[in-house]
Amino acid sequence: MTIAARPASLGAPFVFALLLAALYLALPLLAVSKIAIVVVKGAVCPLLAFSIWRWRGGDAIAKFLGLALLFSAAGDVFLALDRVRLFVPALASFLLAHLAYLALFLKHRARPSPRQWLLIVLLLAYAVIMLSVLTPGLGKLLLPVYGYVAAIIAMGVAALAVHGKPLVGLGAVSFILSDSLIALDKFVEPIVWAGPAIWITYVAAQVLILLGWRNAAASG
Repeated sequence: MTIAARPASLGAPFVFALLLAALYLALPLLAVSKIAIVVVKGAVCPLLAFSIWRWRGGDAIAKFLGLALLFSAAGDVFLALDRVRLFVPALASFLLAHLAYLALFLKHRARPSPRQWLLIVLLLAYAVIMLSVLTPGLGKLLLPVYGYVAAIIAMGVAALAVHGKPLVGLGAVSFILSDSLIALDKFVEPIVWAGPAIWITYVAAQVLILLGWRNAAASG
């Protein structure tokens, strides 16, 4: 049943979220306090959550997406405060975000097409390769990281199987790429350009997933 027509514009909260995301990239070049960094980084996902609520009117889909974004915001704040000491709480927050996305994607999955099956197989192969690269450096975090990888790959597979929403699948792949850069930078070898690349692919992931469900005409 149709809930509402597509909004005429993206809206101020969505645009403001993108502006803050761009500002966050510039913060290392500015003499700002850590509090300012935490606030800017932590505000992006809540603004995106507010955007999807405005677009869809607070339906079931908006609630799942909003929950995932709020868990993501918690992870952003943990990493902004102390990316070393608070890495595990951040990992747990993003895990919950992926599980919220997974629950939504599974609800709206369809029988994959041959092309989707190919993408799914490639994604699974990528996960195996990544784990083989990461495993030697994981140490005591081996089980948590394996569990996290299982969750995000499951989310990616489910996203690729969502019917008629290619942006959702693209967003999930961008999320996996962002997390892969984090893992390689932390557990394999530091990457000079990792910070901006991680943030850009992460924000792109959240935005693409939201835009994939922007139209409230889809069934909730």
